[in-house]
Amino acid sequence: MNQHAGLRSALTGLMVAAALLWSPPGALADETAWQALPPFSAVYEVRKAGFTLGRADLRFRRLAEGRYYYRLHTRATGIARMVYSSEVREMSIGHVGPEGFRPDVYRYQRSGDDKAREAELRFDWTALEVVNDVADWAWRMDITRDTIDRVISPLQLMHDLAARPADTGELVYRIADGGELKTYLLTIDGRETVETPAGRFKALRIRRSDTDSDRRTILWVAPALRYLAVQVEQWEDGSRNFRLVLSEVEGLTD
Repeated sequence: MNQHAGLRSALTGLMVAAALLWSPPGALADETAWQALPPFSAVYEVRKAGFTLGRADLRFRRLAEGRYYYRLHTRATGIARMVYSSEVREMSIGHVGPEGFRPDVYRYQRSGDDKAREAELRFDWTALEVVNDVADWAWRMDITRDTIDRVISPLQLMHDLAARPADTGELVYRIADGGELKTYLLTIDGRETVETPAGRFKALRIRRSDTDSDRRTILWVAPALRYLAVQVEQWEDGSRNFRLVLSEVEGLTD
């Protein structure tokens, strides 16, 4: 895995990529509670083998009533930047309602190396399909009504856990990515206290398995931060590839 693929995967893949399809019997999304979510930003350190290799910055804003703007910027830092100069910027714009997020446009931009490229996904909710006609490989595919793009998944998770907090249960997520509708299975399996540069947090531990690979993800989300992920780990072939830890957060603390 190259450095930037790791940085991107560590936030978008690791922080649970997709839209929620399951909720416990009788659970209803609480949009009133969700409307109280303020604009916020967060910064994560990307670590491997004890070294900090990069950072990931995210920001959430509401554009107007019922609409959102969300962006993610990942890049190498420090000595790693001398070797890996690429940066990835991702953005999602769409609507948010009682069931969570419904993206209209997702944009991806990679720059700074010989793999620079751009892509734009447009979600057609009338035809129930997503179209990518920007990149060299154009594609169109059918989607379900609860499909989302890969970058908005952390907010969808925050929305869903706020609506039905629980210590156990399974969640199934779907995401439009690379011409495929991917599926992820998540299991909430306990509580732990996590130390991060941003502070010490009591957190729910969630395990995610990919149905099409042996990659495994573990993330810790903090109720005190409206279920924002405070730590994320990616494992493959029995080894930990990357760890993300929260270093800064604004807008979610009292």
